[in-house]
Amino acid sequence: MDICIAFFIAGAIILIGFLGIFSFDRTRIPDVLILMGIGIVLVPVLNLMDPKDLTGFAEYFGSFALMIILFEGGMDISIERLIREFGAAFLLVIFSFILSTISIAAFFYYLQGWDGIRSLLLGTILGCTSATIIIPTIARMSLKEEIKTLLSIESALSDVLAIVFTISLIEFVKLEKIGIQAPFRVIASSFSIAIVFGILSGLLWLKVLDYFKGRKFSYMTTLGALLMVFAIVDFFGGSGPIAVLIIGIIIGNSMDFSKLMKLKITPFVDETIKFFHGEVTFFIRTFFFVYMGMMLSFSSVNLQFLLTSISLLFIIVIMRSISVGIITLIIPDKKQDKFIMLSMIPRGLASVVLASLPLSANIKGSEIFIEYTFAAIILTNILMTAGVLISERKIVPNKS
Repeated sequence: MDICIAFFIAGAIILIGFLGIFSFDRTRIPDVLILMGIGIVLVPVLNLMDPKDLTGFAEYFGSFALMIILFEGGMDISIERLIREFGAAFLLVIFSFILSTISIAAFFYYLQGWDGIRSLLLGTILGCTSATIIIPTIARMSLKEEIKTLLSIESALSDVLAIVFTISLIEFVKLEKIGIQAPFRVIASSFSIAIVFGILSGLLWLKVLDYFKGRKFSYMTTLGALLMVFAIVDFFGGSGPIAVLIIGIIIGNSMDFSKLMKLKITPFVDETIKFFHGEVTFFIRTFFFVYMGMMLSFSSVNLQFLLTSISLLFIIVIMRSISVGIITLIIPDKKQDKFIMLSMIPRGLASVVLASLPLSANIKGSEIFIEYTFAAIILTNILMTAGVLISERKIVPNKS
């Protein structure tokens, strides 16, 4: 592709991303599908490049986008709300992920004739919601801060569960010697390492920011520190995204943590960090959604594929509905937020990255995983968009 054309397309994407945010304030329609649509037009339709050439960057771009979005999400979470909503978020992710995983696996095992491992693998891949889509979407919605916190935490935890269980299943196939306890041990270890590193790094960085307050490049040094923490935590077997989320929460609640931990520092967070990170988040999320659209493939689309994909959507919606129903029974105060909790079912890039792992591990029959994952992404995002539109128009009358 000519560099002039590439620059023009990149500039147009940025402007469309801005207009999408601007139009949301008037129409209450999220820009997720619009940006994904641009990606679909650029690659699958106009065929400007081979979608397979993009898959090599998925893990890196996806991880970076997740880190950027989770850090901003963490800074917007009040520690008081986090304490109040964590229990509900934990229950919701457990019920939603487990029920979705088991139901999808049962569908392919009993109705499609797949073997058990392959069925479970696709179940874990499609069992998680997408933090990279949910967090930016709810950030601009007219929701109570409590429900924003709940959905942010749930989507972050969901990605971790999918990653751990999918990788554990692949290892089981390759080694055939890990027990059923292994995934749960890995989850406990992953969260423990992330929590310890996240808290220590967050508190340390608060002190660094306080010491260098008022100086230039505070944001870029913070971004560098986040990349290092993400890498170190991942190297030691922890969850880098959860560690970054915790750092964001600590920095966003610097006053509370200074008092809670009795730190002898002046509670200070340079406002330029929040300002510049907001700009970077806009840039990354805009190209992230376009990138997802560019990766889509329609090579396996036929009537059977469409019927199976629609069945998958029904399973995801029904299991989400059951999960939300259980939560509202346990916590009656959440009944008024039932519809928006039900709507937050989008699958995203984490599922795409995970869908490519079984193929890399030479697991027989996993070639179709990416196609079903793309279908689930499109359908669940359409449903989320409709849910957001309905929810927002109930809360905020259309100003247009």
